[in-house]
Amino acid sequence: MTARPVRLGGAALVLVVACQGDSRATPGVDSARGAPAVATRAEATPATWRVVSWEPYAGVDPADLGVGVAFLTHAEDKGAPAGTDTLLLRSAPNDASPPIGAMLFTVGANGITQYAVTAADSLRPNLVEHGYEESGVPFDSSDASGRWVRGILGFTADSTARVGWIDTGRRGIGVIRWAQQLADRPIYFPRPEAAAFFARPDSSQRVVTPRGGRDAYAIHPVGVRGPWLRVNVVMPSDNCEADSAPRRTRTLWIRYLDDRGRPNVWYYSRGC
Repeated sequence: MTARPVRLGGAALVLVVACQGDSRATPGVDSARGAPAVATRAEATPATWRVVSWEPYAGVDPADLGVGVAFLTHAEDKGAPAGTDTLLLRSAPNDASPPIGAMLFTVGANGITQYAVTAADSLRPNLVEHGYEESGVPFDSSDASGRWVRGILGFTADSTARVGWIDTGRRGIGVIRWAQQLADRPIYFPRPEAAAFFARPDSSQRVVTPRGGRDAYAIHPVGVRGPWLRVNVVMPSDNCEADSAPRRTRTLWIRYLDDRGRPNVWYYSRGC
C-alpha cells in the first residue's frame, strides 16, 4: 500500500490507498486544531474508512441537492499543487463531536483532479458540481449560529442518508445557496416534461408551456418573490447562440424552489 499526505486546513493526515480492491482512509489528527482530522483509533468508529471515487456526469447524480452546497475553495485554483484536501463532516455542530465522513478533493501530479467520499461504509456519493469541474456536498440546514451546515454526504445501501455537520467558518471552505445561485443566471428544467410556467406567482395561473427541451428556449431570471422567479422566456434559445436569429420573449413566473427549498430548476455549471 502507498500513503500520501492529506491537507486539512493546513494540517496533514495520512490517506492510505490499497493497490487493489476497496480504498480506505486511515484516521489521523488535525494538528493545527488538536482535533481528530477523520477519526482516532480511540473512538468507537472503525479504524479505517472506505473511499468511493466520484465524478460528475458519470452516472451517479445527487439524490438530494439540499438548499445549497459546501465546497473546498482549493478546487477553484486550476493551478493548485498536487495533494488532497478534506471537507470533514461531524456528528454535531461542534469541533468536539466525532467525524462521520468526508469529501476528498485530489489534484494529481499530472494536474488531473478527482473527488471521492469516505466514511465507515461504502456510500453512494451525493456530490454535486456547482462550477466548472468544482463540486461539493449539498446541505439541508444550518445551526442557530449559521456557521455550521448539515451536509448530505451520501446514501447507504438501504438509501439512508449519511448526514454530518460542516464548519463553514474554517479557512478554505465556501458555501453557495441555491436560492441565490439560481436567481442570477440562465436556468432550465432538468425534466422538460415537468416545466411549468405561470402568469403570476400563483399555481392556479398556469399558462401554455413552451414546447421542446432546454435547447428550444432559454429562461433568464429577472426577479424573485419567495420560492417564485419572474423570468424572461426566450424562444428559440439565446444561450450561446448567434444573435441574428429572430426571437420572441415572454415574461412569466416559475416555481424555482419546492416546499423544502430544493431546486425545481438547474443551471449550466460548465457554461455553454
